[in-house]
Amino acid sequence: MEIFSSVSSLGTSIHGYNDDVLIEIIRECAPDKVFLAEVTKKDFVKEFKISRFFEKFQAVINVPLIPVGLDITIYEEFRKKFSAENVNTPELAIKKNMLDLIDNTIFNYLAHYWKGPETVNSEVTDSLFRAKHKLFSSVFYDLEKGFWEDRHSNIVDNIRKMKPGNSSVIISGVESRYWFKDHIDDLLNGDP
Repeated sequence: MEIFSSVSSLGTSIHGYNDDVLIEIIRECAPDKVFLAEVTKKDFVKEFKISRFFEKFQAVINVPLIPVGLDITIYEEFRKKFSAENVNTPELAIKKNMLDLIDNTIFNYLAHYWKGPETVNSEVTDSLFRAKHKLFSSVFYDLEKGFWEDRHSNIVDNIRKMKPGNSSVIISGVESRYWFKDHIDDLLNGDP
């Protein structure tokens, strides 16, 4: 199973990594299914099926695109509520500001590091996001679990229900790619 970062999740344009390049990379994998980790079923029907990416993809690759994403508003509300209830002391506010600074620093560094699909979909990128979330978990465990871990676990459940195979492909957000790579056995073997 291969996992690739979506072009739209980068937050910036990367020379040499656009929809056409991503589609060609996926075509070369000869997948049996392609899972869209950032797209909900509702958004797939409403918006994604009329997107340029979908049109180009369908013209080149004749396999199902399967939306398995979740409505992020539930998780955003959880994060807002957590912050309102738990970031109410100077010490916790400083921790939150420190994490925001780290987040911005990582994205600024990666925006300069990314030169194409190889660097975007690299272990360097994955390692930085893995370390970020490990640190976030050590500072605000409940927030990380409720916002990040639970959401991604539910996406894995959605993928597992669709019976992925070794040749399946996941298109995920750039920050989420490491998470799916780290849980590939859960996806293929059905282990929770």
